[in-house]
Amino acid sequence: MIDRRSFFGLGALAAFAAGCNTVTSRSCRAAGRKVQFKFGMAGFSCHLMTVDETLAFMKKLDMHYLCIKDFHLPMKSTQAEIDAFKRKCADFDVTGYGVGPIYMGSDDECKRAFDYAKAIGVKTVVAVPFEKKEKKRMHSRARCEFLSGLCAKYDLRVAIHNHGPDIPDCYPTGESSFNMVKDLDPRMGLCLDIGHDYRAKANPADSVRRFHTRLFDMHVKNILLKPKYHAVPMPRGEMDLWEVVNALVDVGYAGCCSLEYESFPRKGSKPGIKEMDVAECVGYFKGLMKAAEG
Repeated sequence: MIDRRSFFGLGALAAFAAGCNTVTSRSCRAAGRKVQFKFGMAGFSCHLMTVDETLAFMKKLDMHYLCIKDFHLPMKSTQAEIDAFKRKCADFDVTGYGVGPIYMGSDDECKRAFDYAKAIGVKTVVAVPFEKKEKKRMHSRARCEFLSGLCAKYDLRVAIHNHGPDIPDCYPTGESSFNMVKDLDPRMGLCLDIGHDYRAKANPADSVRRFHTRLFDMHVKNILLKPKYHAVPMPRGEMDLWEVVNALVDVGYAGCCSLEYESFPRKGSKPGIKEMDVAECVGYFKGLMKAAEG
């Protein structure tokens, strides 16, 4: 198990590393820049943890924003159960800022997701609107148009999550999501998963700059592509996260960057075995945020 001392030690090292990177290998940035976005946790990162374990873990990591998944708060929850969940989050100084990703294969599922988000009181629904063809999930313009109407009715935002090259017909890149929604209600936008974007041979920093007007949420991670795609602690992956953070600051992104760490142990293995890896990710990314402010 991690303790606060070891976590903050990692954070200090990350900040030092990011600062060195700024001075020695990057052009100077304008003074006085501010990081407007928040750093949070994607619920999937804690899919083998209970709600109590997740919130306690976030407290150790000094993280305060959670994108809620339905395994922590089921979509069939009553209002009393939702209110109890929110009180528990508040006890740990955690705010649920959005829900999802939620897969939406019918108009009824879209509406159910919006009712769920409205009952919780969040403003962002991370979504995968799809239709099935030949038993495959495929992106759906018709489903997006239906969601666009719900955005106006509920005053909620939709952030479509991209999935990478192994699902080429279901939003493989941020660009594919953007092209689907760019002429719809302005509350229709993207949850840019930078790992999947990179796997699809896109440049995530470039995607941030190109699509920032519709960028409502982010899933951040670092990855290795060989010998097989897998998530790794942020300092040791292939992506240039320093450039991603700088792109976010340059465009004034004010949403949330939520850590989606995909290498937690499988069911049946010892819970918490990857906690230090996650802490290293948090410390490193916070260090990049601090260095980017100039």
